[in-house]
Amino acid sequence: MADEATLNSIKEMFGYTDAQLEKLMSNPRNLGLVEHAADFLKYRLVAEVVSAYGCGAGHKVGDKIIYKNGALLCNESSKQICFGLLSAISPCVHVVMEKVFSGEDPTKIAFNRHHCPDVGVDHGGFGEVIVEVKVEKV
Repeated sequence: MADEATLNSIKEMFGYTDAQLEKLMSNPRNLGLVEHAADFLKYRLVAEVVSAYGCGAGHKVGDKIIYKNGALLCNESSKQICFGLLSAISPCVHVVMEKVFSGEDPTKIAFNRHHCPDVGVDHGGFGEVIVEVKVEKV
């Protein structure tokens, strides 16, 4: 069971009422998540563009999209972000969460390259962007 300070932090972060926090904690699935919540805050996910052409959002090699605490860090990410690319890498945040909450090392992601949904000119699209996803301890 999480300590009172952790529960209060969760309550404040999500704006829960006492009843909502109680309901959250009544679900056995959430107990482990809450216990490891502080560990999740120690990591950030960085998706760096490793290949790009024909991107309408203008992505170039070296651009970065950065998440921390499950949120996109707009001030640390590239100025413009393609929504298709964003949607392609967003599931990685859940992979990191799952690894942290199950006690695994979240920096080890087996499938760490992803691309936007555009198939590129050769296949009837406009362009293609490929990112490499890394998880960094902060």
